[in-house]
Amino acid sequence: MAPNPLDYITIQNTLSRYCIALDTKDFNLLKQVFTEDCDTVYPFGGQIKGVQKVADAIQNRLKPITSQHALTTQHIEIAADGKTASATTYFTGIHFGQGKWKGQEVTAWGKYMDQLVLQEGQAGGVPGSSGQWLVSKREVAFMGRLGEEGVMDGE
Repeated sequence: MAPNPLDYITIQNTLSRYCIALDTKDFNLLKQVFTEDCDTVYPFGGQIKGVQKVADAIQNRLKPITSQHALTTQHIEIAADGKTASATTYFTGIHFGQGKWKGQEVTAWGKYMDQLVLQEGQAGGVPGSSGQWLVSKREVAFMGRLGEEGVMDGE
């Protein structure tokens, strides 16, 4: 069975929602990105399990800065059963210093390597899609960082 083409857009929306959650500091939105029992690996925190622990770790990490995250190159594969998918997405994250770091920034380039699962029966936000797609596993890898790392530490 061929994947529903609208599921690709739904997956893109899920992954975009992550960036919006981080940049607006609306960490409750992460419940619309990750499964409740997600398993993640971040360069700044190692392995983190569970959506609330992921939200808490990211909130703590981003507390001293403002940010803009942008997604670029992306490859999505939906499994033949139409219930799981994998996505590799490149990102650029610019982190703007506050307080004594105002006017300085650090930019990170990297990739999100995700496994997603279809939540059938949940609205995906795209009419005609199979349902909502959520990230069950994520690994974040940096390809490079440039700028003043101190901005991440705050005052």
